[in-house]
Amino acid sequence: MIEEASTQNIDRRIQLAVEAFQFLKNTTINERAEFMNAVADQIEALGDELLTAAHSETSLPLARLTGEKARTAGQWRSYAKAVSAGIYTEARIDLSQPEKQKGDLRKYNVGIGPVVVFGASNFPFAFSTAGGDTASAIGAGCPVIIKAHPAHPQTSQIMADVITATVKAFGWPEGIFSHITGKSYEIGAYLIQHPDIQAVAFTGSFNGGKALFDIANRRDNPIPVFAEMGSINPVFALQYLLETKAEVLAKEYIASLTLGVGQFCTNPGVFIALKGKPLDRFINTLKVEIQNVAPAHMLHKGIFESFEKNKNTAIAQPNVELIASAHTETEGSYGNASVITTSASNFMNNPVLSEEVFGPFGIVVACETDEELRKIAQQLKGQLTITIAATNEDVRDNSKLINLLKDKCGRLLFNGMPTGVEVVYGMQHGGPFPSTTDSRFTSVGPDAVKRFVRPISFQNWPDEFLPEELKNSNPLQISRMVDGVRNSESLNIQTT
Repeated sequence: MIEEASTQNIDRRIQLAVEAFQFLKNTTINERAEFMNAVADQIEALGDELLTAAHSETSLPLARLTGEKARTAGQWRSYAKAVSAGIYTEARIDLSQPEKQKGDLRKYNVGIGPVVVFGASNFPFAFSTAGGDTASAIGAGCPVIIKAHPAHPQTSQIMADVITATVKAFGWPEGIFSHITGKSYEIGAYLIQHPDIQAVAFTGSFNGGKALFDIANRRDNPIPVFAEMGSINPVFALQYLLETKAEVLAKEYIASLTLGVGQFCTNPGVFIALKGKPLDRFINTLKVEIQNVAPAHMLHKGIFESFEKNKNTAIAQPNVELIASAHTETEGSYGNASVITTSASNFMNNPVLSEEVFGPFGIVVACETDEELRKIAQQLKGQLTITIAATNEDVRDNSKLINLLKDKCGRLLFNGMPTGVEVVYGMQHGGPFPSTTDSRFTSVGPDAVKRFVRPISFQNWPDEFLPEELKNSNPLQISRMVDGVRNSESLNIQTT
């Protein structure tokens, strides 16, 4: 039984977060990093209870959950390291020049205030209660109110208890972290509408993310909503590579398409190539390989029902052919993989076919000409990823196509498949709308912290009253931009 949070409880939690934000303003980057590393320690110390609960609630394999647990702890550590290095303070100092009548100006980034994080269903650890959104917000100096995903309440509570215990162990205010439960849409809407909430992080469906975004923008004081809302992640297979590696590419594609029962936001839902014998070989291999894909339970009944509905809707569209299906007789919420094919003209003229089907379902689009490849690229909505399956010669011959695709995604792959998102500085997990609501930011990697900071500038302030990041002595020993030159040195000057 999931307890529905009352508005009174939510109001109390938000007030505690407001008070905790004043505390976090006075913590240093090193103190927040120490806290984050302590949370990572506690996550790593969790035993079978966590894995058993998550497996029971999500049907995800224990091996997958074990890896995701390690990734989650790793996120807290890598973000902590970035925070303590002062990367996201972006300290800027322009010293006074009395002879030019210029004052002393110093700028850095601070947390924006209490953040609401909505837990995701497909990553019960890494994108939920103790996931990257929570870690990056706290690293930025923002209290977090998590709206737990109702698909895995026990898992969420275990993770929440870890963070709450760490807050208590550090002697920090209770409002640093709060855990809100409930199934109703109204709870999420109430949280976002509250005037003391300053930002929102969400991973899930387009309908869910767009609804939250719209609520936030109707407020008297609109706030940012960093929503990752899915993607069809097209693969453009160019001719030279397809001619030589059609069979290999088919095996790679079907493996990525069905990985985790297709329940990844980077699932490559569409494969686009020129019509001809190489594409025929690709399709024939798909027909064989899909039979080797064992059906498995999807995350929960709601996702399964949505998958079946959307899959069947796509299959029922005019001028579409079902070319490969597992056709396994199963009972319960098992996701059976299927792939359809259609022409480029039909794909472009039927918007249903370019909508995400969350699960093991793909579309092979056969183009008559290179021009049709480019027309699809021009028409594409924003994507998290786009993959170019190509040789170097293909790239040289298709520069116009590739330039078009650069405008459509956050991550552009040269071969390989898009499933598998590394938690590193170079990762961009966020793309043009509608894949996300703000393509300038990533929700994966240490740069995720950037979402929850804002700049503030100090003019002509005495050194003793400046934040540590901007003091002359540079006590945190961070890299700063001083009069346009980056260095980590102290400043041998006096301010008045």
